[in-house]
Amino acid sequence: MRVRRGLLFWGLFLIPVGAVPLLVRAGVVDPASLAGAWRLWPVILIAIGLALVAGRSQIAVVGTAVTAIILGIAAGGALSTGNAWFGLLGDCSSGGSTNAQADQTGTFATPASVRLELNCGTLQFSTASGSDWTYHADYSGPPPIVTAASDRLQVKSPNGARRQEWDVKAPSELLGAIDLQANAGSGTIALGNAGLGSLTARINAFDLTVDASAATLDQIDLAANAGRARISLGSGNVTGKLSANAGAIDLCVPSGSQLRIRLTDQLTFAHNLDDRGLVKSGGTWTRAGADLNSTIDLAVEGSAAAFTLDPEGGCR
Repeated sequence: MRVRRGLLFWGLFLIPVGAVPLLVRAGVVDPASLAGAWRLWPVILIAIGLALVAGRSQIAVVGTAVTAIILGIAAGGALSTGNAWFGLLGDCSSGGSTNAQADQTGTFATPASVRLELNCGTLQFSTASGSDWTYHADYSGPPPIVTAASDRLQVKSPNGARRQEWDVKAPSELLGAIDLQANAGSGTIALGNAGLGSLTARINAFDLTVDASAATLDQIDLAANAGRARISLGSGNVTGKLSANAGAIDLCVPSGSQLRIRLTDQLTFAHNLDDRGLVKSGGTWTRAGADLNSTIDLAVEGSAAAFTLDPEGGCR
């Protein structure tokens, strides 16, 4: 019988990616023991070498299987422990170097949209009173591209960019929407007491923290691929969608908020909604709340991923 090594690899990779978070959630595996799983990378190289040397023999199948399982355990361990190793590699790590700086300021006249397109680096976004926005960057390679008007601000990594570190501040009273596209790195969006219409984020190999605990946020749409998102919501009505592929999402909500979470169950998607007292009816999980003016209504889905509501220690 001929073994299709591509299918074998993905099958054996996805099993531990989904199983490890489930075992951690059930208390079978200590998450601390998984924190250093990535250190098995020399074994991965050996297995790949065996697969290449052995061609289509049984040894090649073994090499493929070992590679898939170890990578799956490492990825599952990262999802369970919150390690941001997905996006913190090479020149994009926290120890990466920069050799230039850039600063710019401006003023919003009307509720404005902010679009951030970051490749390789870190982001610190916060709010302040007034109508002025500020931007500071430490970077290496070509400088970031900044485009601004009275109702919008866009900061974009240029082609050929290396590591970039952005610090962006926007006026809380004139912040209408945020659109983040981020690859390889980590970042924080701290909204303070802003009233935001929408927050959209597409992150790949990125670790993102969103603090909207004191803000009002009408809509959120976030997708994490091979990354992690930690989201704290405040009181008020919030709708939107959260999705993760080979990633993890932590969500913290006020204790008095009413919850309605439409969740797509998959074998490789772990969650703790039953542990948090939500009641399932069909594909919808609900929780009554004392605050009738605060309803959080979200569609949640994932593959080879984990969704944790109100994790111990919070969403930091």
